[in-house]
Amino acid sequence: MDRNAMGYLTDLNRTMDSVLALLEKLAAYPELKNEDFIVYHEYLREYLADTNLMVLDALEAAEQEAMLKANRERVSWEKKIRDPNDCYLEVKRREEELRKEGRPSQIGLLLGMRRLTREEIMSSTFEENDEVEPDVEERTDPDERDPAEGKGRS
Repeated sequence: MDRNAMGYLTDLNRTMDSVLALLEKLAAYPELKNEDFIVYHEYLREYLADTNLMVLDALEAAEQEAMLKANRERVSWEKKIRDPNDCYLEVKRREEELRKEGRPSQIGLLLGMRRLTREEIMSSTFEENDEVEPDVEERTDPDERDPAEGKGRS
């Protein structure tokens, strides 16, 4: 919709206010004091209100369409300039914030799969070597296991 539509609507309302004021002045004449004249006056007010609503609804729809188009363009532009690896830097920054606040790591669930204690998680830093420790069964050689451990298995 044309950007000038709101200005046109404002002009229409000003003009109609002038028309309604003139009608009120005309209604002061004794010859025009009848019901028909009052009804016409109210018809004009009603039509003006309907016109305002119609124009404002059309403007709202046009603005929503323009907003969605601008949003799609912004998102596509941000996708073009964003490095996919930035998410790792954001996680690192957030984990450092949590560590400074003395709160537990949010990636503790991932580290928990390695059976680390909470203290080990809290004390770990991103600069450490992030090698995954093998599970208890994988750490020991089958020949070095306790013979009592193997009796229950067959």
